[in-house]
Amino acid sequence: MMTPKWMVVKCMRLIAGLVIILLMLSLPLAVACFSPRDRYAVEVVLNKPGIAYNPNATVPGVLNVGKRSFVMRLWNGSDGLHVRVEIPQKRKTGAYWSYSGVLVITGGNLSQLTKMGWVGTSMVKNGSSVNVFKKGNVTLKISFPKKECSSDSDCATGGCSGEICAPKWEAGKIVSPCVYAKWYDCLKLTSCGCVNGTCSWKPNPAFEKCLKEHGVDPNRVIRAGRVRIEATGPNPEELERALKEFFSVVGINCTRLSLVSGSREGPAYSPEEVNASKVVKAALNELLRNGAVKGLSDRDIGEISEIANWGDAGWNSHIGWYETKNGTYAWVPYDESKDPQLVRCGGGSGAGNASTGWVGPPVQSNGSSSGGARPGTGVLNPGSGPNVTPGSQAAEPYEPKTNAGGVKAICGPALILGIAVLVGMIRRRR
Repeated sequence: MMTPKWMVVKCMRLIAGLVIILLMLSLPLAVACFSPRDRYAVEVVLNKPGIAYNPNATVPGVLNVGKRSFVMRLWNGSDGLHVRVEIPQKRKTGAYWSYSGVLVITGGNLSQLTKMGWVGTSMVKNGSSVNVFKKGNVTLKISFPKKECSSDSDCATGGCSGEICAPKWEAGKIVSPCVYAKWYDCLKLTSCGCVNGTCSWKPNPAFEKCLKEHGVDPNRVIRAGRVRIEATGPNPEELERALKEFFSVVGINCTRLSLVSGSREGPAYSPEEVNASKVVKAALNELLRNGAVKGLSDRDIGEISEIANWGDAGWNSHIGWYETKNGTYAWVPYDESKDPQLVRCGGGSGAGNASTGWVGPPVQSNGSSSGGARPGTGVLNPGSGPNVTPGSQAAEPYEPKTNAGGVKAICGPALILGIAVLVGMIRRRR
């Protein structure tokens, strides 16, 4: 007796659906995909063919470079051997404030701030700029997005009604619904150009007022200068005075400042004052010296240490042996490799605390990485290194929690698509 054709089709659909689910669920879903502690670390995956790992070698948990001590970890991952060095953490007391939004700093602003006693320094990492302003005991760290333009000529309008301002190379590819919105009239009050390295409709009071009158949030239209600011000071009073002075110059009304006073964990040394390349080079040479790693050449060490910066750590930014966009292989940060599967998160464990407002690196329990131990140490016990701040407290042990504290992780489509396929099959069977 032959099986009816409709039953064969139904069975094939069921099998295909199960295969898709299994394939999707086999994808590496990165949870807890960002740790603020990554900002003070460099992580290298020694995945180049020919590099071998000796799990019986004893690896020190503390690396001494000059007069400073750093945390060092070594562990085997599914993608290869991971080597990680971190600036140790210490407990800091004082006041803290953070801000995310639009900020445009002009040359005139900088000149005025300098006259008022503010000292500014700037650095660029992977195209993103970080500006640090200091006055007295107050420090403002301003992180700008990755630079996509240098002048107005690098930007152009796109979309059906020319309502989108984007990099010139991208603008012509943008497709949007051909429905004219009333707020598009506001675009006559501004122009598309390069502001703080971002292609954006240029902000001005008249333009922002027009958007609000049409019920449109200016932050959804103006991309220019969206920054992350972290400000610290010895006490709320001094920090508030400095912030009001700074923002009065750059034109932001911050009369309501919710400052937090307390303690948090932070880097024992300022990342701007510590050479990440030197620390990474010392770590790799130490692993070669004690026999933990074999097959790593001096050239490899030189190329890795040359590109190492604090913040080259975690899922997106760790350094590894990857295919580049021009088809060759080299030591590069993962997010600069060819077709990286990047992870985007709306926060992370330790990224923010609703009760305290502090934003600082979470601290994990202390431990040695002897014999290929799992990553677990983020703080040095007092006195364990030659340059640990005297009297600093060891942090309470911290156990990282996956997707805790309101983390919104977009870490892979596997589970969502798998459930969707399963629901579709159930409906068909009915």
